[in-house]
Order: sequence, then C-alpha cells, then structure tokens
Amino acid sequence: MHPEIAKRLIEKYVPDTKKVVFDPFMGSGGVLVEALLHGNNSIGVDVNPFAVLISRVKTLTIEAARLEKRFNEIITKSESDYAGKVRYDNSPKSDSLNLKFWYKPDVIKKLEILKHHIFNLDDSKPVIDFFKVCFSLTSRKASNQRNSIYKIYRMSKEQMDSFNPDVFAMFKEICKNNIQKMSDLHTSSKKAKAFPILGDSRNVSKAFSQVPKKIFDDGKVHLVVTSPPYGDHQTTVAYGQFSKHPGLWLELPPEKLFDVDSVGLGGKKKKEFQDLDSPLLDKTLKQVNKNDKELSKNKNPTRANDVYSFFYDLDKCLEQISLVLKPNQSHCCFVVANRTVRRIKIPTDQIIVELGKKHGLKYHDTIYRTIANKAMAVKNAPENIVDFVGETMTRESIVIWKY
Repeated sequence: MHPEIAKRLIEKYVPDTKKVVFDPFMGSGGVLVEALLHGNNSIGVDVNPFAVLISRVKTLTIEAARLEKRFNEIITKSESDYAGKVRYDNSPKSDSLNLKFWYKPDVIKKLEILKHHIFNLDDSKPVIDFFKVCFSLTSRKASNQRNSIYKIYRMSKEQMDSFNPDVFAMFKEICKNNIQKMSDLHTSSKKAKAFPILGDSRNVSKAFSQVPKKIFDDGKVHLVVTSPPYGDHQTTVAYGQFSKHPGLWLELPPEKLFDVDSVGLGGKKKKEFQDLDSPLLDKTLKQVNKNDKELSKNKNPTRANDVYSFFYDLDKCLEQISLVLKPNQSHCCFVVANRTVRRIKIPTDQIIVELGKKHGLKYHDTIYRTIANKAMAVKNAPENIVDFVGETMTRESIVIWKY
C-alpha cells in the first residue's frame, strides 16, 4: 500500500476524524499510520504475527529521547561484548532455518549479541518491541538473502564472496531512521488510536471483538482501505517466507509463522467449484483450465483450482467487510493487481466488482496506477519453456465502492 494512496483516500472519504478506518489486510500497517496522521481511529487485521508486530510498533508514539537512551545502551553493551569475545547462544534452533546457509558466522555472533541486549532491556514492552523490529530488519539485511525478488533465494557465490555486512552499523542506521520516524509520528499524530489485530478477514467479528466497543459507530466502520493479496501466497508473492526468518529470531510462535501462506487467501484448495455470481470469473476459470491441460507437465493440473480458491476466500472477505460497513455512509477501496496464470490475465479488478455486488457493495470507480517499485521481475517464465516468457504485474487498480 503506497502511503500517498492511503492518505488521499482517507482525506477524501473520511474528512471527519470521528469516523473509523479499517484495513482487513493490514500488512505492515501503512494504512493505520496514515489514519493516525489524519486523526482517525483505525483497525487492522492480518494473519501474519510478524506483520502485526511491525504494525503495532509503527503506530506507537514513544518519545525519541527515551528511545535514544535505550539505543545507546544496546549498542554500547553489544560492541563491548563483541570486543571481549562474549557470546550468547540464542539464535533460532528451528530445523526450518539453516543458519549457516543464510548467515555468515560473524553475522550470527553479532545478531546473537544484539538480540540478548534487546530482549533484556529494562523497559516497557512497547520500547522493547520497537528495538525488536529494528533488529528484525537488521537480520534480513545482514542475511545471505537476495533482497530484490519476491521469493527467498540465497545470493550467488560471487555475491557471497564480496558480502561482508557490518551488522552493528546496519543496526545503528536502522535505529536512527526509525527513531526519527517515531519522533515525526509523535509530533504529527492527532491523538487517534490504531488497533492492529492478529486475525482473519474471513471472520471479522472475531477480530473486532478485541477492539473496545467505543471505537466503533454502532459496531460499524466508515472506510475500508486495503491491498489484499494478488493471489494465493504459494503461487504469487510468498508473503510468509519473508516473515519466517526474522520471526524466528524474535521467537514468535513458529506454528503461526509457518502457516501464514497456507491460512492466507486461497491457501486451502477447493476441489469443488461453486457459483460465486461472477460470470467473468467463470469465463476466466475455463480459459485457465484449458491452458492448464495444455501446458501442465502434471497429469492433474490444478492452476484453475488455485485461482478459484483465492476468489472463493476473497468473496468471503467481501461478505464480512460488508457486514461492518455503515450503510449509506461508507466506502470500500481495494488496491489490486491482475496477475497472469497459465498465460491468462486474471481480471481481478473486474471480478471483485461482480463479487461485491451481491454483498451490497455498489461500484463507484476504478483508478489505475503503474507499480513503480515492487520486488518482482517484469517478465518471467513459469512453465520453463525456452523463449516463452510472460509479463508480471506492472499496474495496480484502485477499486472503489459505496456502501
């Protein structure tokens, strides 16, 4: 979610700061931050515990001087321990994270030292969580992971030979930047509150039960601004992959980290197709199924099932969202992109308009924008056929409904 998009949608559709903003696919909390800056209370929901932690920290307002003091304490003790060859055995022990594959030995030592002093800070949970998030980004930047692609791969041997990250310098820079951002938010926010919730947008009422009732307008919200997944995580952008390594360093529940992609939209495949009241989806599924059989090397191709399962779950989310919108006073804004499956462009921006209609969402407008900076290639070759490539997602659609 580009912050400028969220900002403009909030300014346009909820100029009254008493109205509530909801992001059912919260991610790292960008919409919630923009709501805070505008003065609106907001609620975010996500299935990813690592995303919820980031969102919680990004929507805190902690005094910069307090963070500066703790930062100096962490870095002074860490550099002293490293110089004195003090070691801590607190790196992730999970079999799913091969430390020596993803991190160089010296990087592991320094991350263990930083983690020790962050986890043992004598301060409140919000302050400790702030430095945990700074540490998590450090652990990613210092890893052997290639950071510019949408699935996790290790650097090439040539890249590894020249990659010697200064972990403490990285941590210092990240903390400095984040303390400044926290200071800006502390100065600019207008006493609104944000509520990042670990939950599932297919069961909004359960997630909302964790939010004080006084936040709502008769149990309702006034604006949805969100960017849902563009497809199931296993075959589109592997959302959970990018959470697993930093989440394990932070000792988040492994079962929840590992399940992110399988519990996300389309994660559980549907064998039977039901009519979702979208003629365009039906037509698209037939086209994908046809190409599925022609292009698949498997005897039982399933890409049409992937597409259907994703829209089945997205339809459930639209239904749940409609139940919490204030009638005749609300808008719903989805930022989506149209992926390609089996050489068929999936018109998500048009399909969701058809799906939303039966849930009382009245189509208002679609605004298009070029995706300027995403971690994905412009072209790919998913079937591994020589000289047979296709385009990836390069444009987003902002679909707007009234309710």
